[in-house]
Amino acid sequence: MDVEKAIEIINAALQEKPLNKFEKMVLRQCWEGRSYEEIATSSGYNVGHVKNIGCQLWKKLSLALGERVTKTNFRNVLKRYSYFQTTLSQLPERQKENAVCLYFTNGYPQQYWQEPIDVSYFYGRTAELATVKTWIVQDRCRMVALLGMAGIGKTAFAVKLAQQLRDEFDYIIWRSLSHAPDLADELAAMIGFFSNHQESVLPNDLDSRILQLIDYLYRYRCLVILDKVESLFATGELVGKYRQGYEEYGKLFKKFGQSLSNSCLLLTSREKPREIALFEGEKLPIRSLQIKGLSRAEISKIFKLKDSFLASEWEWETIGKYYGGNPFLLKMVATKIQDLFNGNISHFLFLQQHCNLIFDNINEFLEEQFNRCSDLEKEIMYWLAINREPMSMVELQSDILSLESKQKLPDSLISLESRSLIENYSATYTPMSEFKDYVNNRLIILISQEITFNKKNLLHRLCLWKSPTGENLLSEEINFILKPIVEKLRQHYEGQANLEKKLNEILLEMRSQLSKLQGYAEINIINLQKVAAIAPKNSGEKPQELADERR
Repeated sequence: MDVEKAIEIINAALQEKPLNKFEKMVLRQCWEGRSYEEIATSSGYNVGHVKNIGCQLWKKLSLALGERVTKTNFRNVLKRYSYFQTTLSQLPERQKENAVCLYFTNGYPQQYWQEPIDVSYFYGRTAELATVKTWIVQDRCRMVALLGMAGIGKTAFAVKLAQQLRDEFDYIIWRSLSHAPDLADELAAMIGFFSNHQESVLPNDLDSRILQLIDYLYRYRCLVILDKVESLFATGELVGKYRQGYEEYGKLFKKFGQSLSNSCLLLTSREKPREIALFEGEKLPIRSLQIKGLSRAEISKIFKLKDSFLASEWEWETIGKYYGGNPFLLKMVATKIQDLFNGNISHFLFLQQHCNLIFDNINEFLEEQFNRCSDLEKEIMYWLAINREPMSMVELQSDILSLESKQKLPDSLISLESRSLIENYSATYTPMSEFKDYVNNRLIILISQEITFNKKNLLHRLCLWKSPTGENLLSEEINFILKPIVEKLRQHYEGQANLEKKLNEILLEMRSQLSKLQGYAEINIINLQKVAAIAPKNSGEKPQELADERR
């Protein structure tokens, strides 16, 4: 449809009151995507006068076409109205009256929400919402991914965005992929919605169904939201690898990303789909946004929904930073603070900093995300936890023993960053704040278990304490890793004597084997003996020399 055809359709709908020359002038230039300011400049009229003409024009069209018409949606409304008129002319006379009634009582946009989602208490995100709205409305992006760790608010953001974009679309559809539904079923549900369930017989092959859906998305202006896309991806693999049997979703994303469309596919995911990574770009119609944590002011509002809390500005900042501004984690910890500390955040922070409090529900929440990582990704997280300071890729490659792991390190770092588990500071990496203590605690437990059950996996691959001199026992690694391990082992072996015996046995066993195959295990046992105040059996080498030799 061109603009002259559009004017012909409008005049037919207006009947005795066709468009005047000023309205035609504004319509033609709006059709070309010009702003009111540009129209005023080219026509010589005052911009206020042009806006007034436009306002009256959209009101006139809304009354004539039976739905709300705006500067941004009038082209789609006219296409739909034209399609309806063409269909109407082909109906038998007895069906026309019912069809007209259905059209004019069917509010737009038509919406299909698989689950009702409450965003009554939605705080912040003003700048991010404005950015994505610009991408979708002005830049006409056809695929956008909202990324971030679990609990950060991706789903709520997508719902709020859909509410704000309501007038820009003919159809809005929201589907949850949390249970990894079969693609064929999802396509059938969406096609059924768009066709008003008129297309009851669908092709069996997925390629044809995908093309059928894309045809609807081209014909109408649709916002399709697919929530929790990470459910399609495999655990224990690098980010974005599909589970067996779900690879066809990748075909859908790729096909839609490469097709001209009037619609937008909005994805929420903890992990960036590889199709997004492949096709996205700052100036391209496929983009992604990393959802970050909330600000201090927004965090205090979340807490106040629960109850009243006592905290200074510094304490609000500290608790927000500790949990990465994650709304879900903050809601969980707010309940704990209210129940255990009567809302006193200062008392909670004091114990947290001195005792490293562990709450089961928060631990399980973080563990579920950590367990999605590959073995190498987990090893990298342990190395970052040990160092306490950001590490470069060169430093990590120097510490990691396996040649294969060294070669796979770049992709694994990209994968961890995509999962929102690490932060990148000028090409140095550190765990996200909410994961630091979790990874540290997990490492302490696993190393203690390896020593107890005489296993040497992480004990072999990780150097638990790296000291330039090999003598300083006051570093952070001692307080955060070695000392807690010793305390656990001393408790398990019921005293110093039994612990000393166990560590000496392990050390003698290692030295009876080929030392070159031991990795970091020997140096780790020696350093644990030092922290436990056990005199190690003389090896003839200093601990740091052993660590350097193993690399």
